[in-house]
Amino acid sequence: MSGYLSTLGTLLAALVLYNLRMTVIAIILALPIACLFAAARLSRHRLIHVPATAYVNVLRSSPLVMIMFWVYTVGPMVTGAPTSAYLSAQFALAAFEVAYFTEIIRAGLQSVMIGQRNAGLATGLTRGQVMRLVILPQALRRMTPSLLTQGLIAFQDSTIASVISVPEVMQTTTVINAREQDPITLYASLAVIFFVICYALSRTINRMERRVRGRMGLAAG
Repeated sequence: MSGYLSTLGTLLAALVLYNLRMTVIAIILALPIACLFAAARLSRHRLIHVPATAYVNVLRSSPLVMIMFWVYTVGPMVTGAPTSAYLSAQFALAAFEVAYFTEIIRAGLQSVMIGQRNAGLATGLTRGQVMRLVILPQALRRMTPSLLTQGLIAFQDSTIASVISVPEVMQTTTVINAREQDPITLYASLAVIFFVICYALSRTINRMERRVRGRMGLAAG
């Protein structure tokens, strides 16, 4: 029993030190860039709109595992310096999430009625002030559940880092299994850990989404 608890502790430590940390850092890095890309996607200037749109379409059409391999293998050739597997996975996950967050933010901004922008401009605010003070706060409330859902997906996607030998929870489980030769117990434990975390977070997100919809219904009424 003590051996199993020790193994469970090792898995949880890997989950926190690698998967959770990688996810949080990826979200922190991706969100500000996604806000800029969303604004670029809504721009009428082709030199701004086209590159942002191309980035989003290419990244959303590519599997994350391919992006991680590409960054891990091609990155050192471009930079001229070796890149660790962890940093490669971190960069790939953040770049991948930028594309998805961009579309969520763009849809959230577009969901705010155009009358809100016109009303803000009528009060003497500049376009930037209208976006920052009028449209963005309203859009943020609407898109928060979707952003949290994508963050949960990013947490699940972090296990893909095992393909480039990042010692995250999946890779750690594989290493322990090579020693213990108990795949059913180990992988079942890993599945339970992920189910408990992801189910609890998804339930919280669903409750938040219902509250947001209720407030939007009251505001519309």
